[in-house]
Amino acid sequence: MAPKQNHRLAFGNDPKFLERLAKQGLSIGGDQSAAQPRGISVAGLEQQVPEKKVSSASRRLAKVKEANKESRNDRLIYDAATNTLAAVFPGAMLLGLNMMLRMHDAEATGLKKTWTKRIEALMYEGKQAYDEWRVAAVFPVIIDEVYLTGESGLLDNESVCASCKPIIDAFVTNGFLPDDSPTYVAHPIPYTERAKSPTVIIRFRSATRPWGLIDDVTIQLAREMTP
Repeated sequence: MAPKQNHRLAFGNDPKFLERLAKQGLSIGGDQSAAQPRGISVAGLEQQVPEKKVSSASRRLAKVKEANKESRNDRLIYDAATNTLAAVFPGAMLLGLNMMLRMHDAEATGLKKTWTKRIEALMYEGKQAYDEWRVAAVFPVIIDEVYLTGESGLLDNESVCASCKPIIDAFVTNGFLPDDSPTYVAHPIPYTERAKSPTVIIRFRSATRPWGLIDDVTIQLAREMTP
């Protein structure tokens, strides 16, 4: 009986078949050099691949994350007369709402971790103010969120509020607030304006009513309209 033909060897000797494989970047036997188009070296192929450009959003995120790592000038101020606690973060920057919505989960987690560490350091540096606030705090609180920026474009207030969410979460993680639910937070009040250098100020103050500064008439209307 005639021996079986070696089909692999037959394909390996077929120039047209090898040419089709080479166009796909493939080769028989794992020999990558055989799969490369004639006249083009590996170095030449690498030179033809353009470098991936870093987007403006990625540059912005990197800039904000780096700025938010600097905490040496942070201050924690407790005012017993008004029973308020203010945290001042010189140099801190915020991202816009649209950019935050487009962030990858890993990037958002990294930004949140940066704030968690920064506020943890603030807690230790301002331990006296921290302890006084923990004893005297009355909930729910109103949270003033003020963003001073030296950049030409101002964020809208909705963006300031959204961008401060990782900061408020970090305050909860470090024990300044039991939680950010309506039981403990009536509502935030965001505001932004231009300054020579960026700064974020977060201030907690007791609300006299569960709905904070919302007008009583609005609450009454809402309840009357409820089926």
